[in-house]
Amino acid sequence: MTDGRRTDSTAGGDGTASASPEPGPGPESASSATTAAAPPGSAPLSTRAREAVLQRIVDRRYAQGARLVEREVAEELGMSRVPVREALRALVAEGLLELLPHSGVRVRRLERADVEHLYEVWEPLTIQASRLAARACAAGDTEGLAALEAALHQAESAAADDEATREVAAHTAFHESMVAMSGNPLLARTMEQLSWQLRLVFGLREEPAHMRAQHAEMYRHIAAGDAEAAAASTLLHVRDSRAVALRSLFGAA
Repeated sequence: MTDGRRTDSTAGGDGTASASPEPGPGPESASSATTAAAPPGSAPLSTRAREAVLQRIVDRRYAQGARLVEREVAEELGMSRVPVREALRALVAEGLLELLPHSGVRVRRLERADVEHLYEVWEPLTIQASRLAARACAAGDTEGLAALEAALHQAESAAADDEATREVAAHTAFHESMVAMSGNPLLARTMEQLSWQLRLVFGLREEPAHMRAQHAEMYRHIAAGDAEAAAASTLLHVRDSRAVALRSLFGAA
């Protein structure tokens, strides 16, 4: 099984995009895509643009270190430059993109400290999520348990088809379903702030088979309603995930 790494076809050897840097904001192009307002109830265009750029960062269509040219991103997304500009600014503020002097933005390269800090915050939160999920299951939450089981099956299917990106999405779905099952809205909001950083790290690291086995073990304890066993198995999983991420990205745990 491959580790799911891909080379960004728009990047040069140093990971920067082949297109020239974008100058400061200019007038809208007459040929830009339709800018009609989104239907009532749908997400604003800037939010949709942000999520689309995030997804491309996570699945490495936009490689670490690659320059993003506002005009080209807008054309790719079929949007005008205004919502794309807002989305790129938001992602700079969130730390996933960084400004380049007089030359637009680029995808920020992960440093070892970034990964270590992320796991330091994620570990206690996801352990508590597993504990609360087990208690919810003991109280009769069969819907949440079904979502966990579905994520396990999706990961197995993706691994069998050697589709690393889909497997990463399934593993992410498992953790997000566990948080949803916890029934704690404050925990859910806090974890949502980490969501894209986690997806990025999960997508960049190797995805060894024992990660699926660890999720299955967590599931068994949650299904049994054993909160402390679920928490203990989650702690082992997060610690192992951290070691795998550091080894995959930086050569040592």
